[in-house]
Amino acid sequence: MRALIIGCGYVGEALGQRLIALGHDVTGVRRSHDHNARLARFGIHPVNLDITEQGALAKLDGQYDWVIIATSSSRDGEEAYRNVYGLGSENIARWLKTADARAVVFISSTSVYKQINAEWVSENEVAPPEHGTSKILWEAEQTIAASPPVTILRSSGIYGPGRGHLFRRFMSGNAAIKGEGKRYLNMVHRDDLVGSITAVLGLGAQFGIYNITDDEPVTELTFYRWLSETTGRPMPPFVPEPDPSTRKRGLTNKRVSNKSFKETYGFKYKYPTYREGYTNEMEDGLKTP
Repeated sequence: MRALIIGCGYVGEALGQRLIALGHDVTGVRRSHDHNARLARFGIHPVNLDITEQGALAKLDGQYDWVIIATSSSRDGEEAYRNVYGLGSENIARWLKTADARAVVFISSTSVYKQINAEWVSENEVAPPEHGTSKILWEAEQTIAASPPVTILRSSGIYGPGRGHLFRRFMSGNAAIKGEGKRYLNMVHRDDLVGSITAVLGLGAQFGIYNITDDEPVTELTFYRWLSETTGRPMPPFVPEPDPSTRKRGLTNKRVSNKSFKETYGFKYKYPTYREGYTNEMEDGLKTP
C-alpha cells in the first residue's frame, strides 16, 4: 500500500517506520525541509509543503491508498493553532475529495472533552467545546469528516522516547503538584498510538470516532507518588491551582474511556498503564533536559 502521512513528526515518523517494516511505501509531509535527511534514513519519502497555503497539496504526486493526518501546531499560540487546524484542515478536506484514498485517519485529541468533575467520558459525548483551541480542533474534526469516510482517533497526552512533560519535569526536579493533585491525567504511549493507527489501516477502517488512551487514568498526585516511590526521588511541592484562563486548552478533569476502540478492533495496549510505559522509558535511559 502507498501511505501518506501529513504531519510526519513525532508520531508520524514512528508510524512511517512501522508501516515500512510491514512492507508499505510511505511518503511524509513536513512544512520544513530540515528533517528530510532524517526521514530518508527511515525510508520515508519526504515532501515539503505548507498545508495552510491554498493549493499546496496539489504538489503531491500520485494516488495514496492510506492518508494519515497527524498535524501539529508546534506548541505555538492560538493563532498558529487556528491556521493549522482551521485553514489547514479546510485545505486537506478539499484535497481529500479528489484523492480517492481507501482509508483516511485523522489524529485528534481528547482535549475536545471539557468535563471538570472527574467524569468518565466516551465518544458519545456530544457537547462541542465553546471556545479556545478545543473548539478549533472539534471544528477541524467536522471539516475532515465531511470528506470521504474518515476514522477520527482522539489521542490523550502522548509520551514516549524523548517525550513526557510531567515526567521530565519530575526527573529534573522542577515538578509541582497543582492544588491537591486530584486532577486526572489521561495518557497514551506513542507506540500504542502508532499501533492503533496501524490497526485501523490493517483491519479496515470502522468509520467513526475513537478514543486512544491507556486503561488507567491517574491523578496527578498518584502519578507523582508512583514516580517518587519508583525512583527514590522526593515528592514535588504543592502549589496553588493555576488560573484556567492562562492555559491554551483550559483546565479539565476527566477520565477518558478506551472501551469502544478496544472492543471494535480487539486492540491490546503494549503499555496498558503509565506504570508499564514509564518503566520502559526509565529502563531505556530517557534523558532529562
